[in-house]
Parts: sequence; C-alpha cells; structure tokens
Amino acid sequence: MNNLTCFVAVEFVDDPNVVGYTYWYLCPFADAEIGDRVCAPLGRHNREQVGVVRKVRFAHDSNAPFPIELIKRVRKVIKENRMYRIIDKRALNSTVTSMDIYTPAVAKKAQAGQFIILRVNENGERIPLTVAGYDREKGTVRIIFQIVGATTALLNALEVGDCLKDFVGPLGCATKTDGLKKVCIVGGGVGCAIALPVAQKLHKLGCEVHSIIGFRNKDLVILEDEFRECSDRLTVMTDDGSYGGKGLVTQPLSLALENGEKYDEIITIGPLVMMKFVVATARPYGVKTTVSMNPIMIDGTGMCGGCRLTVGGKVKFACVDGPDFDGYEVDFDEAIARSGAYAEFEQREREKTCNLLNKKVN
Repeated sequence: MNNLTCFVAVEFVDDPNVVGYTYWYLCPFADAEIGDRVCAPLGRHNREQVGVVRKVRFAHDSNAPFPIELIKRVRKVIKENRMYRIIDKRALNSTVTSMDIYTPAVAKKAQAGQFIILRVNENGERIPLTVAGYDREKGTVRIIFQIVGATTALLNALEVGDCLKDFVGPLGCATKTDGLKKVCIVGGGVGCAIALPVAQKLHKLGCEVHSIIGFRNKDLVILEDEFRECSDRLTVMTDDGSYGGKGLVTQPLSLALENGEKYDEIITIGPLVMMKFVVATARPYGVKTTVSMNPIMIDGTGMCGGCRLTVGGKVKFACVDGPDFDGYEVDFDEAIARSGAYAEFEQREREKTCNLLNKKVN
C-alpha cells in the first residue's frame, strides 16, 4: 500500500493483568483486520501471547503510533475464517447489553431503522435485532438487546472474541428522514436503542430533535448521554419518579403539543402499549406519527408470515414492508394479542437455558 507500514493495536483479552489496554505492534501481514487474533510478544520477557486486533493503521515509519525502534512485531495472524466476531461488549444496565459485531458487509449497507437476524449457534433460533449503530470504517454493527428469553441469555453469555453463527442483514426499510425539520423522538425502555440512531441521523441532517425517553426506574435508564448529544431538547421519564420526571412518556408529549409545538413527525419506538398511547396522544393534533413494529419474525424475507400485521385494513409484513408504519393505521390490539402467542414456550426455554448456564458456571 504505497510503501506504508501496517501497525495494529492489540488487546490481550485473556490476560487479566492487561485486559482493557491496547499495545501497538508492527505487523508484517497487511491483511490483518479488526477482530483478528494474533500472536505477539508481551512484557519485559517477550512472552508470546494471543491477542485481538482492535485497530489497524497504515502509515509511514515516521508517523508510527509509537517510536518505530521500540515497537515489537506481530509473530503470526491466526486466520480462522471466523466471521461475526464480538469486538466489544458492555452492560448498559442489569438486563440490557450492547455488542459490536465485526461484519463488514452488513456495516457497509446498514441504515438507521433497519434490522438484522442472528443465530448464536448451529442449533439456535433466529432472532431479529434492530441495528443500534454501525461503523463502516471498522466494519462493525452494534446491537443492543434485553435479556428476556433463552436466546438472549445465550447471546449474553458470549464474550469479546467469541463469534456468532449467523448475522444476516441489513433487512427491512430504513427510517425515512428526508425533508424533516423538526421531529419528536419518543422511546421506551430498550426501544431507546432503536430510536437513538434515528435521532443521531436526524441531528446530523440539521433537524431540530426533541427526544422523550422513558423507563420503569432509574436503574434501567440507558443511553441518556448519547441522546443528550443529538437532541436539542431531552426529557427523561421514569414510572416511579426515581429519575427525571415521574410518569409516562405521553405526558411531556401531550404538554408539548398543548403548548403549540409543531412537529413535522413524531417517531416512537418501544413497547406496543406505549406506542399505541403515543399515537392516541398525537391523533387529536393530526401530527404524522411513525411507529417501529417488531413482531415475531422467522425468516426475515416475508415468506413465513410470522411478522404479519394489519395496517390500514391490509396485511403487511414487518420484515419487508417495515418495520416503520403509519401509527394511525396499525391495529395495535391485534399486534398485542399476537405478541403473547409463545409466552409459555419462551418461559420454559428460558428456565431450561438458565439451568444450563448455571451448570457451566458451577
């Protein structure tokens, strides 16, 4: 690459003494990528250890990230053709986890509002998760999920360096943002992870963004700082009043509309009941209200029919026609009834999975 030298920043995730730190190395293998495992000498005694590449930089020796004469060399890149590596993992609260997955092809095309379908292992179920962010340069896609069922428990048991079996996407239609000048984003619970990239995109486009995010209590609040950065006005609500305002997200929305706020659109993402009442709040004012529907999905291509909804009296499929729909036209009562169809099965699988994970820990 024009006589540039490849440098890589390596984290030794399996060494508790240095985990969380990165060390720059000169890499003679120009095909090294973020997420690759490498063998490299570490410490005074140059003991060779296995680490994970976190950054890749091509530069002339004079622009090395560390004095070139002091930089050690990567001995080997371990190429295992392991896609969908977990590059980063962090807990947002006790039940919600964020992961960055190395998947360049998906990262290249992903847009706010779209989703992916993943499998944790060969025999795992397919679960849809909305794209919570992406970095085209690093080739990563961020997913944020709540640990509520068997598969999300298995997913949360994986650590940095582990790989997913499948990661398919981007699927669905991107959220339409063109021409919007003033928008209110209303997010509830883990739905805020879906709303955030939409708010960030609108902010980047110069739109005035008012965000309202709601949670059951203070301990479950997520992504507040991120929303604050991309919002001209941010309101945080908790059901019990332990943080921010006390009450439902519909209360500040109703107050804003009563006070004459003129929004081009309201975009709401969260539990079905919450979205139903956000739509009801907006209806008297005639403000266009878009909802993000995330019903049961299997194949993600519209063939199985599992994600069908009634929208404007017609059958729509969330995976190909959505997930965004006109909130005034969605039959929420039907969607809420269908969302509980597998509740008993999910409870049994959750208990089985928790027992298996506990045995592994013991």
